[in-house]
Amino acid sequence: MSQAKIASQVKSSALMGLYPLCRRLQINPVKLLADEGLSSTVLRSTDLMIPYDSFAHVLNRAADTADFPLFGIALSSYQGLKTFGPLGLLAAESATVADALDVIRKYFHFHAQGVLIDIALREKDVELSIEFDIDPAISLEQTFELSLGLGYNVLREMAPEWMERAKIHFSHGPLAAPEEYKRYTPAKICFEQEKNAIIFPIQLLRQTPRPASDEIKSYLESFLERESKGREQPLQYKVSKLIFELIPTGDATLPTIASMLGMNVRTLQRELQLAGTEFRLLVDQVRFQIAREALERNYTLTDIALNLGYSELSAFSRAFKRWSGVSPQQWRQTS
Repeated sequence: MSQAKIASQVKSSALMGLYPLCRRLQINPVKLLADEGLSSTVLRSTDLMIPYDSFAHVLNRAADTADFPLFGIALSSYQGLKTFGPLGLLAAESATVADALDVIRKYFHFHAQGVLIDIALREKDVELSIEFDIDPAISLEQTFELSLGLGYNVLREMAPEWMERAKIHFSHGPLAAPEEYKRYTPAKICFEQEKNAIIFPIQLLRQTPRPASDEIKSYLESFLERESKGREQPLQYKVSKLIFELIPTGDATLPTIASMLGMNVRTLQRELQLAGTEFRLLVDQVRFQIAREALERNYTLTDIALNLGYSELSAFSRAFKRWSGVSPQQWRQTS
């Protein structure tokens, strides 16, 4: 059976800041979302997947409704590493900015599909460019301004002292007077360039990222407490949430997750044992959940196996049969 083409999607965290910005501009964010068939739930939950086309339409509609052409770059001022959730925290803990960018670029498709990121090393600087593989009929100026504004903020969080020398390049002309952009980003912006890109000094790649801010750590806590209705979630729930987010990256390991939770490995193992479980069992449970969802969406077995960290399809098939009692093919046929 051939794999059906799946429309590009992006996590709802890409709309972080939509509610306060719309309130400031006196427009209704719920109506903006409803006009694109999106639930207002995306204003409260940052890990929902929404069509990328709808995301771009929301930005364009907001700019038009508010008669505010700088909506995209203004929205980017609410965003940064926290927009990527646990992946952002993982990047901030990398040894160098180059390693952090490698983490983000390598696994960015778990945050958003349809975004093509290229990093070109030149003699004195680096060109980080983006393109979008979505409906070419959609005007993308707002989407580019939000995305590159976000990218600049991420780099500035990791190495602020170097970003004074960075530039943002847009292929389109200014959407408002160029000086108006300074209200929403300190970046030097150049318009009508060959590519949509961030240009920054090559020395930045060798810098050690600044430790994750309290804001990012606080956001991680809110991510883990989501759906808790103000109650503390059990440790095994927090661990499972992090496994779910990180397993496609290959970094859903005991040391990594213990570090993200502010614990050492032995303490985490002991606490999980007291809760009646262990890390290996939680990994299996999450893998089984991801596998079932992927089978229902008609992903190929090879893609599912690779996303779950299996180097061979046969290893995934054996594991799935251990979890469910049947092979992946049989599950797909009967579900």
